[in-house]
Amino acid sequence: MKKLSILTCLSILFLYGTGMYAQSCTGFHKKSCKSLGDEGWVYNSQSKSGLFEYGMSSEIKIVIFKDNDYSMTLCNEKALGKGELMLTIKDAKTGEMIYDNATDDRAQHLEFSCATTRSVIVTVTAGGDGSGNTGSSSHDKGNDAKKTATKGTSTNKSAEPVDGGCVGLLIEQKASSKQGF
Repeated sequence: MKKLSILTCLSILFLYGTGMYAQSCTGFHKKSCKSLGDEGWVYNSQSKSGLFEYGMSSEIKIVIFKDNDYSMTLCNEKALGKGELMLTIKDAKTGEMIYDNATDDRAQHLEFSCATTRSVIVTVTAGGDGSGNTGSSSHDKGNDAKKTATKGTSTNKSAEPVDGGCVGLLIEQKASSKQGF
């Protein structure tokens, strides 16, 4: 009987203890990324948040619509470094690179207008060089997203081990201003 009660207590402690260390990034982009709602921008439901390891990349396919302006804001927990997020946008059909923040001082905010409706692939990389070639990878094909997590020792620029942190991609939109006659 004593063994049963000790085993029960240990089971409860184990389940409770592992729950304390689990991290949920649900809604991180809504809480942590700077919204431009006061400037007329409207939340776009294609926005996402996720748990990233340093060096991990994630792709998401989104649709941007003609005659709309878009705002994309990246944010992350400081364990992954400040301004360390890399962002690329490619045309989903042609693979043409539309934007790469590596050529824009790793800007964490982007605004653009869309002249034609098109599907694009947005890739976010948490630190690292964005290649994701430092180890093996795992894939998750749900919801048109592809995630590649590097294995092994992850470090940020300060050379401290990093388990991971939340990353958010906040997408906002508004109707483009009609210009000219």
